[in-house]
Amino acid sequence: MLVNKRSLLTGLLAVAVAAAAAACSSGGSSNASGGGSGSSTLKIITWVNPPTITAFKQIDAEFEKANPGIKVTLQTAANVNGPYKTLAQQAVNSGSADIITYNFPFQPLPPNPSQSNETPVQYWGTNGAFLSLSGQSFLSDYTPTALASQTYQGKTYGLLSGVYQQGVFYNKAIFAQYHLSVPTTYNEFIALCKTLQSHGVQPLYTALGGVGPVYLQFIYNEAMADLWTPTAPGGNLASDLIHGTVKWTDPAFVQAMTEEKTVASYLEPNYTGIPWQDMAGGGEFTSGKAAMQLDGTWDMASDHLANPKLQIGFFPLPFSNVAADNQPIVQPDLAFYVLSHAQNQAAALKWLKFFSTPSIYAQYVNTTGISSAQTSGTFNGFSASAIGSWFGKGVNVNNMMPVMSPSNGPNDQTATWPNLQLQVIQGKLSPAKAAAEYQADWKTAS
Repeated sequence: MLVNKRSLLTGLLAVAVAAAAAACSSGGSSNASGGGSGSSTLKIITWVNPPTITAFKQIDAEFEKANPGIKVTLQTAANVNGPYKTLAQQAVNSGSADIITYNFPFQPLPPNPSQSNETPVQYWGTNGAFLSLSGQSFLSDYTPTALASQTYQGKTYGLLSGVYQQGVFYNKAIFAQYHLSVPTTYNEFIALCKTLQSHGVQPLYTALGGVGPVYLQFIYNEAMADLWTPTAPGGNLASDLIHGTVKWTDPAFVQAMTEEKTVASYLEPNYTGIPWQDMAGGGEFTSGKAAMQLDGTWDMASDHLANPKLQIGFFPLPFSNVAADNQPIVQPDLAFYVLSHAQNQAAALKWLKFFSTPSIYAQYVNTTGISSAQTSGTFNGFSASAIGSWFGKGVNVNNMMPVMSPSNGPNDQTATWPNLQLQVIQGKLSPAKAAAEYQADWKTAS
């Protein structure tokens, strides 16, 4: 790790020196002052998510009005795991942006972290690529949990903008038409699906086309959270699995996969082939053909825009018959990072402070449909209203799903772990056999 860190920091220093030299040779300024007497440019990069882009453009315009010496440029690339991943790497290598965004986890770090088993954000953050935000006044606006997710060795390197929640979107009009109540237990949920089927209504909708079995996360994350997490001896299922205090062959996991298969039997028949993009406003749920959609709340704003007349409600997908154990999944999402060799750090910090002010932050939450990471505030956007009392609540996915090390066998790699879930759901593999295969390929922390 020391060699990697030294190499990265040497590269960053070279970039900073080259940038300074270029500025001097052109008669320009590095803009490190964030404005001064002239104008400067603040560059932010992010991936394409329509509600988020809308929110950023609104905030940037208001920021420029409040700070006339600073011009904000926003560069985007599609797909956070595709073109944007390349753009972010280029920005870190070359210093071509001041603020980068990401939804890869920073914390928790994997056991025995190295470049081979860390996310890009973890590697960059632990090797000097990000400016520490510690001591900035705006951090006091955020919850301890949000700050902890971006803190390493006592310093906070990122600003978590909020969390999204995984659960069930439901059509209130269809529920009212058939006199259905929101289910709070597994048995109630299965009975609900059977009732809808008896009336010729498609109970559940989700789409795997183009992304594969990973989008079964809306089923397997909930099953593990409701049935297995409450029994974890350390209270943190991810940590328990990493350290071997529980095993993948645990009966609770076998039960979870058994129930997953039953729940998935109520999905539309061709769910593996429908493009995943259809879930954001283009599928059977927004058209009124399906009563429920298994999804993350990042798609809720798009669903509403696609069909403003659709009355959307939200509840956690229940796998336990103990109602209190059924919680939504909370997934930390977009976080901001100021590059340590950014050309306009002062302006970047000023932008983050502006973003964190209550009125601007509420505007961001209401536009994007994300759940708040701040300690207070009033949010009246569509998603906050639809989510209702569940807003911001649930089981953090990072405390449930362990880090997948590349030293594990093929069934326990990040990209391939969901494959056995699909096989179980399709009846090609028994839950007990899948559990045994997960355990056979698993390596605990030494």
